Amino acid sequence: MKKAILILAGIGVFAYLATNTRQAEPTPVNEPLPQAPSFVVSTAFDGEWQGKRLDISGDNVCQQTRILGTITDGEVKFKLMYNNTVLKGWISESGELDLYADSVRWGYRFTGNGEVQANSDAALIKGDWHVTNAPCHGSWQIERVTQSPSDNSDEQEIA
Repeated sequence: MKKAILILAGIGVFAYLATNTRQAEPTPVNEPLPQAPSFVVSTAFDGEWQGKRLDISGDNVCQQTRILGTITDGEVKFKLMYNNTVLKGWISESGELDLYADSVRWGYRFTGNGEVQANSDAALIKGDWHVTNAPCHGSWQIERVTQSPSDNSDEQEIA
């Protein structure tokens, strides 16, 4: 009787381990960049950009960081300098951003709107951000420093 119970318990443990230790396909923390935007892009924001991301959570993992990048033909490529996360996407004619992060660890979500100053090269994008799998959240702001990229060296560094 004890042998039968031990055999059944062994089979049960084996069955449990066999069905529950299979590695499920990991769910990505960020959506992949679509092939094309869902809106008409704007070239009014083209140029080189610099700014910063501020955190208001107070958590040590959520550091302030510089943001550098370019917008070329309405295609956005920004880089968070403290961990090299790249944000790619597009900017619409109304200045709304559609950004996707390449981080495999952090679920970044950036929203923002751009504004071009009338009769000027000055432009500003600002908005909010948060991380889906950490307490980090806050605001960000980035300003155009040149109207159009002068060369592709920054683009290669960011890509």
